[in-house]
Amino acid sequence: MTSTLPLILSQEPVTRGMLTRMKVSTPSIAVVYADAFGHVASFDGRPLSWAQQVLTKYRTRYEVDLSDHRRTAQLDSTPLPSHGDTYFFKSTVDVGFRVTDPEAVVSRNVTDALVVVYSHLIDSFRPITRRHEISDAAGAETQLNLMYRTPVALDEGITIYHCTTRLLPDEAAQNYLRSLDAAGRTFDVNEVEHKVTKAATQHQLEIDAMTQAARLAAEDREMKAMEGRRVDLQSLILTHLSKHPDQTEYALELLHRHELAQAAHRDLNDQRSLDLTRYMIEQGLIQAVDVEVLRQQTVTRVQQIASPSPPELAAASWDQPLPGEPAPVLSLPAPAAEPATPAARAGVSGAIPVYVAVDESPADPGYLQALNNGLQALPHDLAGHPDVISAIRLGVLGYAGDVKVRIPLNTVAEDSFVPELTTRDGANLAAVLDDLRERISDDISRLKDRGLTVGRPTVYLLCAAESRDETAWDAALRRLTDRAAFRFAPNILALGIGAAPAEVIVRIAEKPGSRGWVALPGIAVGDAAESYMAFVRKSIVSLGRAHVTGRNDSDVMEQPERFRPVGDRT
Repeated sequence: MTSTLPLILSQEPVTRGMLTRMKVSTPSIAVVYADAFGHVASFDGRPLSWAQQVLTKYRTRYEVDLSDHRRTAQLDSTPLPSHGDTYFFKSTVDVGFRVTDPEAVVSRNVTDALVVVYSHLIDSFRPITRRHEISDAAGAETQLNLMYRTPVALDEGITIYHCTTRLLPDEAAQNYLRSLDAAGRTFDVNEVEHKVTKAATQHQLEIDAMTQAARLAAEDREMKAMEGRRVDLQSLILTHLSKHPDQTEYALELLHRHELAQAAHRDLNDQRSLDLTRYMIEQGLIQAVDVEVLRQQTVTRVQQIASPSPPELAAASWDQPLPGEPAPVLSLPAPAAEPATPAARAGVSGAIPVYVAVDESPADPGYLQALNNGLQALPHDLAGHPDVISAIRLGVLGYAGDVKVRIPLNTVAEDSFVPELTTRDGANLAAVLDDLRERISDDISRLKDRGLTVGRPTVYLLCAAESRDETAWDAALRRLTDRAAFRFAPNILALGIGAAPAEVIVRIAEKPGSRGWVALPGIAVGDAAESYMAFVRKSIVSLGRAHVTGRNDSDVMEQPERFRPVGDRT
């Protein structure tokens, strides 16, 4: 395509005179004349005759190209935008046009037809393509071609009689569409694969269910067939051999080992019986003349000792003992082979209920961290004192708006699980005091049913916030500590930190067997909680040791660090 297409082929002055020769024209050229004032006339495109030219008023003669022009071009410099103006169409235009108004061409001085035609096409194409997505090139192309099904006349004297446009997305748009197409194909493949996998899984599940149902039915039939049969080693081996006759040698080996183990066990029991009988004779507990008479009784007793079972203890009365009173002693002989522990020497068969009740309402992270660290280490620390751990029954309660049981009252082992405390809203002191009254009654009844002598419970109460129940806690405290109305009333060791009112600790400390401390001024609640847990660990050990040795627990109670007794203003 040439860079320009001039429509005015020539421009020359009109010569007048008797000797002037008339200038002829061709059918594809229209002659246009202009006078001195700029008015133009074409006389149907024909040139002036000799007579007209001699007398004419026109001063300039123009020749305008009337021929048909076809051009094919790509609108690269001004690409057609798609919807959203993000991507563009690559367009190829085949356009045909001709001059139909040569006077307008001369009047408007149209020197380049291509600029006029392509500018018009671009201006008319852009609104159309903007209504179509970049993926709808065919739809936009159809709309553009419909615009020029009939000739379109331009103001510049040019008529477009043919226009065909072909649209394709440009390179960036093609990359985008290829990505969308690839993603769509991937999605379709994944969807089909999902359906296949789902169907295969469903089929496998159905087969597995059928297999399981058949296995359960077979096991049920086998269990019914085995009902009433003897269950011992010999019968089990026979059953195994019936199913696996090729493993006879292995079954005989198992039977032989079992018989050897039984013989070794009998030999061990016999040796223990002989050793115990010899010991009793050496200690003068029986004489040689008594052996024949007491033989059967001695052997039976020796066998009971060789394979001991827990002795049946008589139900203990709540009135015996309480902390600070002598502990009951059972007359069971200690083994002579190894030294007796303090608990064994005291012969205590009792239990001390210990409850650790802590306030979970403070939001200070250091406070809960210190408590959780201490509670996690508490079972391990107590297990380091085997002389007292058997006498302790430990329970942990957390209270806020309500009461949560973190550890129910139970024996303490080194690997005992301790759930973590969590921050909760509200501090309801009355709720935990009422809960303790009901819980202590149930726990002590359960312990006494096991034949244990139960000491008076001890409650380690930590208050860290002002109770929201106002004065209701005072009535709950009286119900819990009134030993005339509640014979299981506990001793309470109350410690106040943070925002806990000191008067609450004072009221608790006034009750029988109870004491109270408040944190020293300026002590952070986290540090005070850490001191509280250290006090709990030490005093539980002291409490248990006082119980098994018969000492008064008040003689061994230590002052908690970073605390002062209530009433002490120093």
